Amino acid sequence: MSVVAFALLAVPATGAEETRPTYSGTTEVTAPVADAYFKAYIARDWDALEPLLADAASFEDQTARLVFGGVAREGRLAMMDLFRNGYASIKDMSFNPLRTIHSADFGLYEGVLHWEIDVNGVIVISETPFVTIVKVLEGKVIEHRDFVDYAPFIAAWKQASEAAKAAPKG
Repeated sequence: MSVVAFALLAVPATGAEETRPTYSGTTEVTAPVADAYFKAYIARDWDALEPLLADAASFEDQTARLVFGGVAREGRLAMMDLFRNGYASIKDMSFNPLRTIHSADFGLYEGVLHWEIDVNGVIVISETPFVTIVKVLEGKVIEHRDFVDYAPFIAAWKQASEAAKAAPKG
């Protein structure tokens, strides 16, 4: 048993210690990239957001599947196409933060998203509980995951649709 313990504590033969990333060092590097990315995402400033994305980045909102269909993209170009074209119907978007966490490679943003979207000519205004998690590697965002409680949006959509149907035509 003492031989095993000694072997685990042994210094590499070269005498050099490996340099490993630290939690605080990684978090310190991640935070400004994640924050700049999230700020650009909420502002829908796609020109500011794009250079922060890794070529192999991915986006997914699994919670949107039953509302908008599959919302997932692989690769920077596919993500930018989704953002520039798929998000074009969003007329306004702002975020009221409740909590921001930077931890190692991750930035987590929790709050309430206020958004206004044109759904087939019907303007829907809603506030939805919203969480975004981004993963940063080598100074670029490699993963973006959104999680949204769409119940307030669906209620607002239904109300706006009914109001549009009831409005006089002319």
